Order: sequence, then structure tokens, then C-alpha cells
Amino acid sequence: MKTKISLVLLSLGLVNASAYAGTIDTTPMPVSNDINVTAPDQTGMWSFGATAVLMQPTNKAFNYADSVNAVGINSGGSTPTVIDGSDTHHSVDDNYDWWFGADVTYAFPGNGRDVTLAYEGLHGTDTDSTASGFSGGNTGHIQGLVSDFTGLPYTNAQGETDTQYDAGDLLFGQKLDVGSRIRLHPFVGVRYAHLDLTDSGTYYGVVPIFGNSSKGEGTGATAEDSTLENQFDGIGPRLGSDAQINLGQGFSIRGRLGLSALIGSQRVTNTAIITIPPNNNGSSGAGFKSGGVLNAENNTDSQTRVIPEIDGRLGLNYTYAFNSGMALGIEAGWQATNYFNVVSDQYPVNLGLTGIGGGNSGGSGIGVASTIGNQHYDATSNFGLQGPYARLQLDVS
Repeated sequence: MKTKISLVLLSLGLVNASAYAGTIDTTPMPVSNDINVTAPDQTGMWSFGATAVLMQPTNKAFNYADSVNAVGINSGGSTPTVIDGSDTHHSVDDNYDWWFGADVTYAFPGNGRDVTLAYEGLHGTDTDSTASGFSGGNTGHIQGLVSDFTGLPYTNAQGETDTQYDAGDLLFGQKLDVGSRIRLHPFVGVRYAHLDLTDSGTYYGVVPIFGNSSKGEGTGATAEDSTLENQFDGIGPRLGSDAQINLGQGFSIRGRLGLSALIGSQRVTNTAIITIPPNNNGSSGAGFKSGGVLNAENNTDSQTRVIPEIDGRLGLNYTYAFNSGMALGIEAGWQATNYFNVVSDQYPVNLGLTGIGGGNSGGSGIGVASTIGNQHYDATSNFGLQGPYARLQLDVS
């Protein structure tokens, strides 16, 4: 016997993948002159789902280097202080990577209630590289690559973006039949999410950055390894609903919309390791006569943040009932997920090394070079995923 449910419950218009567990009947329900909202009777049933998604991160591209023309030389004779209008960005574009999800649902005997435990995750790495010849010195005009982390010039650059995303849900749902063809499944529960995004750049080049280049100092190869890592771990309430429109003959259109508010800790780590070659003439005026390694670090303390999340899915499903106690569903469509203001842009590292490496003339070396990178400012951006998905679901009573 179906229990009448007030139409007020239709205001719950949000979703999850387990909405259809607990019944194997895929034919349209009998037509009624009145549109009733009822909770279906169901037997106890387990549902096991697996999802494969070809997902692409949709957060902003990571610019790891610029090709620039720089004019004006500081008193050290090798560091540009002004960049003209010709500035080309080199970025790492996120490609599609495989995302996998799994869920298990138990439908309680009775009036359409169920509980779901679900997991989804994406782990992927994307890279890009570029090279450019260097010209400059005391000519008053420098052309070449510039690190977007420190602003130092190089001839070779490579950028890499690493994405580590995991999320788990515990949800309690209620099936509602609306008329003869529509089924809703509002749910409430909790979501945990872990997000670790790491942008890194590797740079190399024979560039006279350190020392007085007119004396032949500091002209060996310099290398830089810089990293910006965003970490967020949060847990919070989640609500939503699945929606199903039965088309007949086992086919249905199915959708999902979900919302979460995650409370957790966010930490940003920005580091740069610069390996400096020894000066080749040993002048006592050089700042790094024997070469060396500079370590710069700019970290934020762990901060408590509230991160809103929204996700949606729309697909076509076909379910085949083997018998009264077993059915297999196949579904394909498109889905997207977005976490708001969870990624911080903290680079460049403020090296704070004014006056080092200026050579005999006492120029300000690295300190001036680092101002090139100050085109970037602290900001936050979203992290999102979107792409086509395919799903299998086995219902067993």
C-alpha cells in the first residue's frame, strides 16, 4: 500500500546515484487522473553501482612561464627592471583523465527509504614545456623566458599540474513517485572531501643573473624548482535528489543535483629552490663566489574555511530485469562538479634578497628580478570537474 505524501515535498529538487534501488519494475506506473505523490512499497534490496568518468578539471590554467621582452638594465648589468607589452603566457592545460566512483545502497523494506555509501576520486597529472633563446646582458634589452614563480629569466621551462581529489558520501534517502512516470529521491547526509592541487615549475638556463656579467661572473647554468600546493580537507552536510522519468521498455531519463557545504582546513605552500653556479673569475665583488643554493618558502597557516559545492548529472538509462529479484542498469550521460573559492594563487615567492649577487657595481641582482613576477596577486578560484560518464548498477533483492 502506498502512503500519500504532501505535494509540499516536491520543493526538494536535488540528487544522488542510488535513487533507483529498491524496485526492479521498469514499466510505467498506471495512469491516474490525479497527480499523487506517494512513497512506494518495496522489498529489502541491495544495489551496487560503479561509474567511470572521463573528467577534465575546469579550474584556471596554470601559467608557469612568460616569454618577454624586457628593457632597462639595473646597475648590476644583467637584470631587467621593466617589461614591455610583448608578454606571452605559457600554461599547462588540464586534459581529460579517468575518474572512478563506486557506491552501495541498501533499500529498507517498507515505504521507499534507503541508505547509501559512495566514493568518487580523480588522480591525474598534466605537463607542458617550452624553450627560448636568451639575449641581453649590458645591451639594455633582454629577451627570454621568465619564471612565473620568481620572475628570474631562463632558457628552458617546464610546468606540471598534479590533481588529487577524493570524496565520500553517507546519505539517507526517500523515494517519491509523482504521478505515473516520475520518481524523485530527495536525500540528506554528509560529505567528506580531500583536495590536493600542486602546480610546479622547473627552469634551467645559462643566464647571467648572479654577479656582474661584464666581468664574466655568474654565467654558468642556473636551475630553479618552484611549487605552489593547495590542500583542503573538509566535511559537511549534503542534500539533494535524484530524478527519473520512465519512458517505457526499460528506458528512463535520469538526473542528479546535489549541494554540500564543507567545513575544513586549507593550507597553501609556496616554495622555490634556486641553484646558483659559481662565478667563473672569482672576483671578490661577486655575491656568490662559489655558487650555492637559495631556499625561499612562503606558507600560510592552516585556516578554517567553509567551501560550498554543487554537482549535477544527466543521462539515459536502460534497465533489464532478469527476474523479480535481480536487475542490471546501464547509464551514460554528462556530469559536473564544482567547489567554490578553494584554490589560492599565492605566487610569486618574495625572495627578499635585494643586494645579493649585484657584482662589483653593487647592483640589486635578484631583488630587482623578482619584481617581474609581481604581475600575480593573491586571489581564490574554483576547482571543478566535468565530462562524460558511464555507469553500471546491479539491484539484488
